[in-house]
Amino acid sequence: MSTILEIIKGPYLQSPKVDGMTIMWETSMPASSCVDVLLAERIHSGHQGNYRKPDQVLSTIQHEDFTTIHRVTVEGLAPEQLYFYRISSRDTDSEVMSDTFPLKTAVPPGGAFSFAVTSETGGYSGFDTTGGSINRRIFQQMQRYRPDLALFIGDIVNDGREYEDWETYFFGPGRDFLTNTPFYSCLGNHECNGEWYDKLLDFPAPRNYYSFDYGDVHFTCLDSTDFIPDDTYPYANGGIAPGNAQFDFLVQDLASSTAKWKIVFFHYPPYVSGGYQVEDLRQLSPLFEANEVDLVITSHTIVYERSHPLYQGQIDEARGITYIVAGGAGAMPSWLLPKREWHTSQSVAVPHFVQVVVTPSRLELRAIDDEGRLFDQFILKKDQASQRTYF
Repeated sequence: MSTILEIIKGPYLQSPKVDGMTIMWETSMPASSCVDVLLAERIHSGHQGNYRKPDQVLSTIQHEDFTTIHRVTVEGLAPEQLYFYRISSRDTDSEVMSDTFPLKTAVPPGGAFSFAVTSETGGYSGFDTTGGSINRRIFQQMQRYRPDLALFIGDIVNDGREYEDWETYFFGPGRDFLTNTPFYSCLGNHECNGEWYDKLLDFPAPRNYYSFDYGDVHFTCLDSTDFIPDDTYPYANGGIAPGNAQFDFLVQDLASSTAKWKIVFFHYPPYVSGGYQVEDLRQLSPLFEANEVDLVITSHTIVYERSHPLYQGQIDEARGITYIVAGGAGAMPSWLLPKREWHTSQSVAVPHFVQVVVTPSRLELRAIDDEGRLFDQFILKKDQASQRTYF
């Protein structure tokens, strides 16, 4: 164990709000927590614009209790505004301070934004012969697109019970990206319900499933490892029904949202032309359809796949939901079936991430490999009557 006070994870961003953000980091020893929020002057020169190095401290939030995992929430900021921040911690003998990083508050309803999606940064580790270079390339490619937030669809570590895995497969490769991009994740089977998921991440209660709004999107995160327990996998054994706490949450959550777009994400894929399809999760599809969910994002099978628009078990371009498998940070072509299933529109096994751009009237999805090449895209438009059109 280190006897020197150091920042060993982060800083990284959580829980973006229109008026604030939660900032987390880990230190090598128990210490206090401090966040400075800074303003930077916008430079205008001809048609060019950028920011000076920030030097004006807008606010400082301090927590004097000593801890190793730090969680500080900044409030009172303006919506969709770029700020900068730095963190510091001190113990009785020393102090450590980070560099300065950008922070953008959440977009309010009616605003356009983008988010990035990937997964399997840890789940692919047993097959990775590159020493983790795929993970690093995926994070670098996501950073090129400067998303407002990111979703990780499970298996971000190899074994969530092992403390070292969180640095090896996620916080280490993603360090630069996570300083400026708030993220959400769902539980995969590789998280193993380990305690570090709760300690290192800051998601809404009850944390293994939750929802949040960003712009015109209502996001719902589910715990498919709860619906499909290890001892009955790949079968639900009756767990997807009223009386199950998560199922009851989902019913209420989707019905109560009036957001323009609804996106649900969880780990096990109900539709994929490959191994590890979990068909019992199709029991959720009628609920998604009744509540006009637009996009379902899953992972687990380490490939990329996009379904046709599906409704009541058939292709339906007027009412159908698109199911995405974003098994991103790795590629397992041997897991694909010899031919595509009827529900598959596009499927390929390459390391990748997905970029999604959202406006009030359209949702644009692009699949991009770890070398920056576009290999799939589609556009979903929605008129004022919520009628869908796919391109």
